[in-house]
Amino acid sequence: MRVYYSLVDDLFSFETFQALVDEVCKESGNVFDERTSGMIVLRRAGRKHQKIARLPEKSTHVHFFAKVLHKGEARTFTRDDDSPGAVIKIEVGDDSGEISLVFWNERVSVTDEISIGDVIEIVGKVETGHEVRVIDLQKTVCDIPTRNDSEGFFSTPQDGDTIDATIVAIGDVTPFTRRDGDEGKRVDVAFADVTGIGILVIWDPEMLEGFMPGDGIHATGLRRNTRSAGREYSAGRNAVLEKADVTYPPVFTAVSALVPNTTTSVSGTIYSIRSAREFTTRKGTQSWVRNAEFKDDSGTMHLVLWGDNARDPPAENDTISLFNASCKTDRRDNPEIHISWGCLMMNDSVPKRENVSISGMIIETVRGRCIDDGQECLLIDRDLPPGTEYFMEGIKTGDKLSIVSYSDFIRFADKLKERIRSIEG
Repeated sequence: MRVYYSLVDDLFSFETFQALVDEVCKESGNVFDERTSGMIVLRRAGRKHQKIARLPEKSTHVHFFAKVLHKGEARTFTRDDDSPGAVIKIEVGDDSGEISLVFWNERVSVTDEISIGDVIEIVGKVETGHEVRVIDLQKTVCDIPTRNDSEGFFSTPQDGDTIDATIVAIGDVTPFTRRDGDEGKRVDVAFADVTGIGILVIWDPEMLEGFMPGDGIHATGLRRNTRSAGREYSAGRNAVLEKADVTYPPVFTAVSALVPNTTTSVSGTIYSIRSAREFTTRKGTQSWVRNAEFKDDSGTMHLVLWGDNARDPPAENDTISLFNASCKTDRRDNPEIHISWGCLMMNDSVPKRENVSISGMIIETVRGRCIDDGQECLLIDRDLPPGTEYFMEGIKTGDKLSIVSYSDFIRFADKLKERIRSIEG
């Protein structure tokens, strides 16, 4: 009971707390055990369960409900005194945010009884803004919404945040898979207001119907993403988006003025881009990373593109705008921009479209299926088997090909010999 007492140790002594627990047990006819009675004493003392986004870092202990979202793998290690140790992290969340629970040593075995989707009651110590060291927990039979659930939004527009802003850019509608396996769609919107630039994540893209860049918007019922380094809000199904008579021009930061460990918005040109590298994330999924060089009128900056932005990047000489990008430092303490989750990248270049015909082989690349004729490699929009050759006609936009028609390509001997000679030089 010392753990629960730590949540009210500023109100009364441990002896008084224990007496109150015994009193609750007796009131229930000894139906409630000591643990349940302790929880009731906490509630009567006004120490309600806290939301993840509002967990105080300086409190002795914190007490909250959360749903298990992801379980990591247990990691073993050897301490300086040669004794064995173990640690595991579990990501949990509620409708206000997410946080990692850290289990050390003998507490690691507790996680064997915890599954994704379980709702647990936690007592712990906030180690950092994103981690809680677990002291005690128990499963519950209740359910709570998270930010990835359709229910994980404010019940009325008056309960959330409000912005009055100008829409600067609207990203593509992207599909995603919720943690419960259901499919959903989202669209990211960059906006400018009196404070600066931010991102609005809309989980029902139909809500944005009738809006376009340059429009003023009055949005209510939003939820602030407290884990995002930049300003980011979410619009759930009960949010309200309305046209507004406001105009705020976007203010971009000059490359020469970028400061490490900040979130920024910049606009400029890609003048060099390298090949993508595929890797496996800590969660066991495949992702990509790619390096590029970026410039504006004030100077140049190294870019690191992650995920889908690396798999399907802009082309060299394209003009792009980055909203909520992270400015970090490389191994030599030089500043660089990272384009990853939470950053909206918009290609501002007007794509050139032309009708083309091409004969070549289908190959698999980090960007997807492409047709390669030995001179250029175009990303195609059909799922054709790698290693086969086709003649295609379609519309070329940059390095992408929208196929209008295609047929099997049979290479004649003289053409094949000519191709071999060109490769041999």
